[in-house]
Amino acid sequence: MHLLIDFGNSLLKWCLWADKRATERGHIDPLALESGLRSIDWQVVDSISICSVADQELTHAVSIYCDSLSSPECVVRQVDLASLPSWFSLGTTSREQIGKDRVVAMLGAYGLGDHYCVIDVGTACTIDFVSNGEHQGGYITPGLSLARSSLTLKTARIGEIADRLYSARLEPGRNTQQAVEHGIRMSLVSMCQHALRNAPTTLDAVIVTGGDSEWLADHLPDPVMVRPNLVFEGIDRFFRDEL
Repeated sequence: MHLLIDFGNSLLKWCLWADKRATERGHIDPLALESGLRSIDWQVVDSISICSVADQELTHAVSIYCDSLSSPECVVRQVDLASLPSWFSLGTTSREQIGKDRVVAMLGAYGLGDHYCVIDVGTACTIDFVSNGEHQGGYITPGLSLARSSLTLKTARIGEIADRLYSARLEPGRNTQQAVEHGIRMSLVSMCQHALRNAPTTLDAVIVTGGDSEWLADHLPDPVMVRPNLVFEGIDRFFRDEL
């Protein structure tokens, strides 16, 4: 059994992986790394693969915890963009200037089309285009939670914004909070729709992942695939270096 770790901006997400699928998943608050990692069933873990965009010290701490909690034979590996699989290229994109999570998501979607777009909608929303195995560039914009936090912090009279105020029609809000909630959602939807209309090439597939993927997919033109385990698929594929 492989332990795959996606350490993002706000959470550490993990899964136990076997036969190219997740058998168990969970997430850990960075403030409780050690206790959260201890809750994993380490007796079944044969290898550990980490993809992290978090602070280097926190990433190092996770690596140390994993090494101490696992068996002596267990290997801890980290995604290094200097060693991409032979069938994928960043093209003119600098590997020092792109998040590892974006890259492994693109690896996870490889093979779903010659020309495809990956939208990962979490704390931030990233949009990336791939053509014939080569990255064609992308966009980054705030996700829903980050947009809410920004408005709450910077606009004193708005107060707390709750996603329960959301209506799928995204009609004009009847109060300030609903107007804000629909505004940030419409902004994200419009951004993604515009990016897809202006893709570098005609797309064969659009793949959506991340915490708000189900919601976003409903507002994008078909066909759209929702792949909740896309980053884990990419981490697994990175170290297998096979399709």
